[in-house]
Amino acid sequence: MTALGTDTELRAAESLLVWEPIDAARLLAAVADDAAGANVLFTGTTRGVTDGVRTSRLAYEAHEPLARAQLARLRDEAIAHYALTACIVCHRLGEVAVGETSVAIATSAPHRRAAFAAAEWLMERIKSEVPIWKCEEAVDGVRTWIHPDGLPQANTTEEPASNQAHDANHAHHTNQDGAA
Repeated sequence: MTALGTDTELRAAESLLVWEPIDAARLLAAVADDAAGANVLFTGTTRGVTDGVRTSRLAYEAHEPLARAQLARLRDEAIAHYALTACIVCHRLGEVAVGETSVAIATSAPHRRAAFAAAEWLMERIKSEVPIWKCEEAVDGVRTWIHPDGLPQANTTEEPASNQAHDANHAHHTNQDGAA
C-alpha cells in the first residue's frame, strides 16, 4: 500500500487529488477488468517548452472540495456515457517538475473506442470545468496562471488561495513587481 492506497481502494475512489508523484502504472492496473477489451492510460506531463518559452516547473492549486466533487461527477458521467468497466482520474497538486505527470486518466471498456473517447472527453472537461489552477513558471522566473477556461493570465506572481471559493472565470493576477 502507498499514499494512494491499495489497488482496490484506488478503483473505488471517485477521484484523486494528490500532492505526491502519480504512479500511472498503478492506476492502469487498478482499472484492469476481465470484462474489458481495452485499457487506456492518458498522462499529462509537464513539458519543457510552451509556445517557445522554456518552463522550469508547473504549480497546481485547487478548490479541493469542489474539485473532488466535480472530478467525481465527470468520472461518473464518463462511466455512464461510454459504458466503462472502470475509470480513475488522478490530478496532482503542488509543484510538478518538467517530465513529471500532472494528471492521469485510466479507463477500461469492452471496446477501445469507448476507452479512448472517455479519456479524451474527461481531459477536455477537467481543463474547462474543474477548479484547478495551473501556474507555469519559466526559467526566467516569469509566472503565468492558466485557469480552468484555458486562458492564460499573463505575468502573474500572486497565487490563488487554496480551498477558498474562486470564480472560475476570473483570476487573481498581478505583474512581476506585484502591482495589480
